[in-house]
Amino acid sequence: MMASASQERSAAALLIDSLAAAGVARVFCVPGESYLSALDAFYDRDDIALITCAHESGAGYMALAQARLTGEPGVAFVSRGPGATNASIALHAAGQDGMPLIVFVGDVSRDEAGRGAFQEVDYSRTFSDLAKAVLQPQQGQHLSRAVARAWQLATAGTPGPVVVVLPEDMLADRVSMPTITPQTAARAAVDPSQVEQAAAWLAEAERPLLIAGGQIHSPDERAALERVADQWNLPVLGAFRQQEVFPNGHRCWAGQVGFVMPPSIGEAVADADLILAVGTRLGDITTQGYTFPGAPTPVQKLIHVYPDAQAIGRNIEPGLAIVADSGVFLDALTRHADKSMRDLSAWTDKATGANRELMRYRPLEAGDGVDFGRVVDAVGRHASADCVFSIDAGNFSSWVQRYLVVGRDQRLLGSASGAMGGGVPAGVAAALEYPRRMVIVFVGDGGALMTGNEIATAAQYGADLKVIVARNKVYGTIKGHQEKQFPGRAIATDLASPDFAEWARAFGLTGYRITADDGVDAVIGEALATPGAAVIHVDQRGDRISAYA
Repeated sequence: MMASASQERSAAALLIDSLAAAGVARVFCVPGESYLSALDAFYDRDDIALITCAHESGAGYMALAQARLTGEPGVAFVSRGPGATNASIALHAAGQDGMPLIVFVGDVSRDEAGRGAFQEVDYSRTFSDLAKAVLQPQQGQHLSRAVARAWQLATAGTPGPVVVVLPEDMLADRVSMPTITPQTAARAAVDPSQVEQAAAWLAEAERPLLIAGGQIHSPDERAALERVADQWNLPVLGAFRQQEVFPNGHRCWAGQVGFVMPPSIGEAVADADLILAVGTRLGDITTQGYTFPGAPTPVQKLIHVYPDAQAIGRNIEPGLAIVADSGVFLDALTRHADKSMRDLSAWTDKATGANRELMRYRPLEAGDGVDFGRVVDAVGRHASADCVFSIDAGNFSSWVQRYLVVGRDQRLLGSASGAMGGGVPAGVAAALEYPRRMVIVFVGDGGALMTGNEIATAAQYGADLKVIVARNKVYGTIKGHQEKQFPGRAIATDLASPDFAEWARAFGLTGYRITADDGVDAVIGEALATPGAAVIHVDQRGDRISAYA
């Protein structure tokens, strides 16, 4: 931790100075009276953009997207009680995704604590299961150290969320403490002998498979993954919601694991005799209910590489456990390319062939409404080479995961938590972070009705993004489960949703509407080529909400 020279200032000013010292360029918030001093400390600053959001869940989701885009902790400020609990969905998503997030919560004054004051919450109890830590500094002089500690905790081991509670009166304390520069947690090194053993196992395997997770994050790490795949002729299967981890057009791309993996992909990779899992905790969806690899002891040899020792062996016992940063391991493995001189083309073709077949777009026969696969196909053809995609949760998203070919320089933001509502806020954050890149959001009408009001934030700050709304007027994922478990007895899943093109215009954005297949290409082409934020309303076919129905 590096400290600057001391100067008298308010504790709130020390707090914001500490964020600036950490390199924070953007903070997302919903203003509240419990942290007015902190808001005032932002007033004269031009080095940190303070983004006012429509709802605390949107602010949290935007901060989470900022973390995914930059690799550094995203930062959100919310007020006490309702504000904090509204933001809790982002804390949960950050934990599920393994992304660093710091949420600052304005709190009751110190003399009111523990007395049942207005909107008082015991944050240590409330967030004990959602956050890696809840820090509650009681003296203004301790604030900079609390920020540094939160930064270190959020980035250490498995990255995740940290809550910092700010008593309202403490922010007004006068302090003469130095600003401490937070330090990101060190990357876990790798034991050379373990890399050598992993290389030896790969050299012996006849049908190796690499499962790639979200901790393979930076461009350098992804480049190292691609080199490993090329050198070892390794098929790469993306972990749940990790479609962006590897170029989807690459000959070694075997697809990504979905909530329910298409049987053809599952059958194609089931014959693997060695699984190299890198940057994933091997959760229940990635392992398809702990069946691939099996738990507790898999049939295949398993090498598990992850920077947090507590995540390795939690549910599945690996033959070789390597506690290391994903990028460090992959880079080290590339230096053992001399052991990879075998032709595994037949196996790689088999493991990747099913996914290549599924990715080939075939128009649906005419029906009532728009073939959403046609929309995704058109987006893929018109999107820029460095486009940032954001995808919400829901059955409509299966069309994106099936037909969108995410390129090497593109990004696709999606949350492994499975929660609806993250798509639009993440798109707003991406458009603010990359104002010169194309940003496209895919969201269902259910997700749009939850947090789509953050297009107001896009309008306020001039964020240029295109939001494609699949309007099917149903909670499609839940209805799909109902039809399987209780055929013909669907209930509580119908939605009343508006004309989203008109809805967009009410916010001052451009609105488009697609009601038939023959209008898809022209509307998508025009919308993506026209500067400015826009919403594209798509009347999706009700009989084909899922791409795998």
